[in-house]
Amino acid sequence: MKKKKIIRFSIVLGIFLIIFGIVFLINSLNKNNFNNDYQKPEPEVIPYEMEPVKEYSYFFSIVNILNNYLDYLKDQNYEALYNILHDEYISLYNINENNIYDNLGSFSSSLQLSFNAKIMSYKTYNNRYLYYVKGDIIENNFEDSNIVSNDAMFLVNIDYDNVTYAIYPLDKIYENLPIRNPEKSILLNPYNELIGSNIITKEYICNLYLNDFINKINSNVSDTYSLLSKDFQKKMYPQKNDYIKYMNNNKDKLSSQVFSCNQLSEQKHIYEIKDMNFNNYIFTEESVMKYNVEFTLE
Repeated sequence: MKKKKIIRFSIVLGIFLIIFGIVFLINSLNKNNFNNDYQKPEPEVIPYEMEPVKEYSYFFSIVNILNNYLDYLKDQNYEALYNILHDEYISLYNINENNIYDNLGSFSSSLQLSFNAKIMSYKTYNNRYLYYVKGDIIENNFEDSNIVSNDAMFLVNIDYDNVTYAIYPLDKIYENLPIRNPEKSILLNPYNELIGSNIITKEYICNLYLNDFINKINSNVSDTYSLLSKDFQKKMYPQKNDYIKYMNNNKDKLSSQVFSCNQLSEQKHIYEIKDMNFNNYIFTEESVMKYNVEFTLE
């Protein structure tokens, strides 16, 4: 009798251990999946010990410079390009009229191009500033826009004494700063005068951020999961796949046109936006063009 009790106890204990093992395995897998969904993307390393640009006027002045550069490039204006390139870049690659497009590339003159800066950082050298810029070159037409070159990179050297600039295109991130003398004066010529950006209004920023977010959703919903605020992710979409499914099913509700725009905090640059379909968004800016977002769709 005692032996039978021992056998029964062993069987019950074995079943318990099996069930416990299965539950533990399921919990471990769920935890791993949860952690994977919450895995924060690695922040992009800003090279050359620079700081993010947080002032709109500086940010959009640099964007204007690069838009001018693209205009000169597509128009194959050698004189203009030569005069806005950094002298160290010209010297390193022995730039002349015959080889300039081998180094810089070229675009069809029929394209309407613009530069969409995604990352911009800077470093100061007395009254000289050096900007690192990374972004996409966009082809614009009446109906939509297409990326013709993604993750294009530049160094833009600004001389605020002479109100001039010079551009150093990058083909990669070098271990050491490729411009050896960024504090050197940049002399004025007919093409390199620094022109400030227009006054940047909150309406302009609201349009910029809403368009950027909607375009990214239409391009690749999965990539926009990392743009959601951490609290919003946890509360509304702890599983990334649920977010992707929801946004794919509701794309027709989205509009890139702003109906109303309010700046909730001047110190933190928080914008509340309602689109033309009355969807609500809150964009919290970390630096220019780097934000997190929360939303409610109608």
